[in-house]
Amino acid sequence: MRNADFEFIVNPIVDFAAGHYGSTTFAPAVRLAHKFDKDFDLGLEYYSDFGQIGHFAPAKDQQHTLFAVTDFKAGDIDVNFGVGHGFTPGADRLVFKIILGYAFPAPKSSGSRNSERMDSQGQTSDSTPRWLKKIF
Repeated sequence: MRNADFEFIVNPIVDFAAGHYGSTTFAPAVRLAHKFDKDFDLGLEYYSDFGQIGHFAPAKDQQHTLFAVTDFKAGDIDVNFGVGHGFTPGADRLVFKIILGYAFPAPKSSGSRNSERMDSQGQTSDSTPRWLKKIF
């Protein structure tokens, strides 16, 4: 849920491990952030790992970590930085995280849509399938 000032995200993560001894674990995450400016947020993020679905780990072995986070731009780079504290013996006591992102520029448009093509008379024709147009 997002509005102009706040962001509240719940991410019910289910991890699938590959291989012979792989298992499926439940590791939900939550984010609550306040947007102070177009490119500046402060908030809290909670990450957890309850263990294998159907056989959750004992509370002391689960991971529950709360982060104070900030999101900002450094030039063209999006930065998400946080400092976290683990609340259970199964979690790390102090954790730092940083995620760097870059949005590649969209190709310049010549004024026509990508699905438009020039026919032999120089006229544009739309090659988008009719069923796709109905969806969008």
